[in-house]
Amino acid sequence: MFNVSADGGTWRGGRTEQYVVTGLAPCISLALVRSAPRSEMLQLRRSGASVIVDLHLPTNLPGAVLRCSIDVHAQDQNPSRFRRPAHQAANHRSSALAIAAMTVLLAVCGWIVGGTEGVHRALAGSAPRPNGPAISREAMFRWFGAHLLRPVDLPELFNILIDVCSRAHLSRLPDIYCLPAPGDMNAYALGGPGDAAIVLTEGLLRRMTRDEIAGILAHEVAHIRNNDTWTMGWAAALHRSIEWTSLAGLALSRAQHGGVALSRPLAELLRAAPSLAQLLRLALSRTRELDADATALELTGDSHALIAALDKLERHHAGFPVLSATAREDGPMRLLRSHPATSERVDALLGLAC
Repeated sequence: MFNVSADGGTWRGGRTEQYVVTGLAPCISLALVRSAPRSEMLQLRRSGASVIVDLHLPTNLPGAVLRCSIDVHAQDQNPSRFRRPAHQAANHRSSALAIAAMTVLLAVCGWIVGGTEGVHRALAGSAPRPNGPAISREAMFRWFGAHLLRPVDLPELFNILIDVCSRAHLSRLPDIYCLPAPGDMNAYALGGPGDAAIVLTEGLLRRMTRDEIAGILAHEVAHIRNNDTWTMGWAAALHRSIEWTSLAGLALSRAQHGGVALSRPLAELLRAAPSLAQLLRLALSRTRELDADATALELTGDSHALIAALDKLERHHAGFPVLSATAREDGPMRLLRSHPATSERVDALLGLAC
């Protein structure tokens, strides 16, 4: 038996192997148990604030099945910092479910390829590196052509940044880089709380008001404080593992059976797994964006400036103002977005500002 839970970051030895991952709520346990009746192959139950899914997968061992249990529960890590904990809890649940679903998909692909040992190997290789490479001025210039700004260059910008980071309780100010793109309006956050950078385009600095820039900076600081770069790196690592595992399973099946898969449903699942993982990864990205918007509102208290900044960005990138909530994009195309529609973001901000 082994578990994937939410308290650490390495394999732990002993009689029970445990891989522990920080930051999110789902706990995923895999164990060999006695065969369950067919009607109990998939069970859903609640226990307090937790939702527990039990999935029983057949094995090559007589009288034994692989039980995969997913325990998803919300954890408000810093509820005192948020005036609207219900919104934060919903975002945490959505993020946890997306990560849990990707982990289960990887486990199922690993089981199809190599049984219980395949599950073990697939999950063992799915964790991201705990610390990414340091962000250097030379790399920022080489990759993006961006140059480091200093307080003497734009003192008002740094006054805003100091105020926002103080409210976010960041111990280190992110470095600010300017991307020489006068015709573009955009902002990016890189790294986590200990080593972060924010990239602002020249066009955004020129066309946004002071309060709008404060809202944009608060949004990027929210990504840094919430360590969203690491979270999305975890999702990317899971996605890569799913792609490699499914590819290996399909190749092994063709090699062993002359191009005829053992089980057509399992082969179809392997073929669909990378696309399903990508959809889950995009869903996670949209959730983190909505959470960053909500956190930015908490840091600035100015919904009007943040909405005005989103409207300017929408006009710049799409050529028209933000659509009303009733005209929000819906349907399959919404699933392919890495960011929520701007109208959806504005609607959520208006709801939180009430």
